[in-house]
Amino acid sequence: MNKFLATTAIILLTAGTSLAGTFTFPSDEPAATVEIPDDWQPTETDYGVEGNSPDHGTYISFDVAGAEDMEKVISDTFAFLEQNGVTPDPASQTESKGEQNGMAYETLSWKGTDKEGPVTIGVGIVTLSPEKIAIVTYWASAETEEKNMPEVNKILSSIKPAG
Repeated sequence: MNKFLATTAIILLTAGTSLAGTFTFPSDEPAATVEIPDDWQPTETDYGVEGNSPDHGTYISFDVAGAEDMEKVISDTFAFLEQNGVTPDPASQTESKGEQNGMAYETLSWKGTDKEGPVTIGVGIVTLSPEKIAIVTYWASAETEEKNMPEVNKILSSIKPAG
């Protein structure tokens, strides 16, 4: 059964693939790289890079912070969600921890709403190095989340420390 699930996951991850660009962020002091498909129209932000799925139902961003600006970047992440009308349901919060590409990560996820209706919200912290973390922000409409998840998983699995 596990082999079947693993094979299915690989097939889902490779289905519907579009060209992707590799982004090193932030551009002034590169700390990480991530691959985001061109049709997600990735753009540089103050601390990293962001993109939206072609159907505009899924948003993902990656921001880098160090010890000196970690609190500000995390605070800015939650302010950004609030400014965009994204409201998590605190009762739905889940937490997870793991490792990917040799980097430890922690995530907080919620069900919630935005201006369009029900959404899933996620904020993750990926340890890039002892000095730097990447903060991953994710929000997806309930309608499009399942369809966009294979591409989201590919994006998330592509994050690596720069250099």
